[in-house]
Amino acid sequence: MTCPGRTDARVRDDERGSVAVLFCFIVLIASVLVTGLVDAGTAIQAANRADTYSAEAARAASIAVGPVPTGGSADATLAVTAARGYLEQAGAVGTVNVLGPGVVEVSVTVTASTPLLGIAVSQTRTHTAQLLVGVTHGEGLS
Repeated sequence: MTCPGRTDARVRDDERGSVAVLFCFIVLIASVLVTGLVDAGTAIQAANRADTYSAEAARAASIAVGPVPTGGSADATLAVTAARGYLEQAGAVGTVNVLGPGVVEVSVTVTASTPLLGIAVSQTRTHTAQLLVGVTHGEGLS
């Protein structure tokens, strides 16, 4: 005797293996998500490195000019040399532009390869530094 609302608890032959197919889809989706997150992390790290290198190179350039920039070609040469020296020591590729007396702009591009897919990721960041300290009129110290 069976109840009218109940169904047979046995698995029908045409439903065998349906859980395995669902599990395969879940594993595939999880794999794609993990790969995307890990490779996106590489892009974020490249951006952070480019940001750090450009900021520090701009800082080195503005410090090399000295506390009282004159705006001449000697200041520009010192600034460019200091920024390029920092970039070379860091192993980064970038450009250095002197925008004015004590103002330097450095643009750095960092390229990294993603660990799982091997895709080249390139990130560029630009920083401008301006020297804001110094004695310009020869004030005495008290």
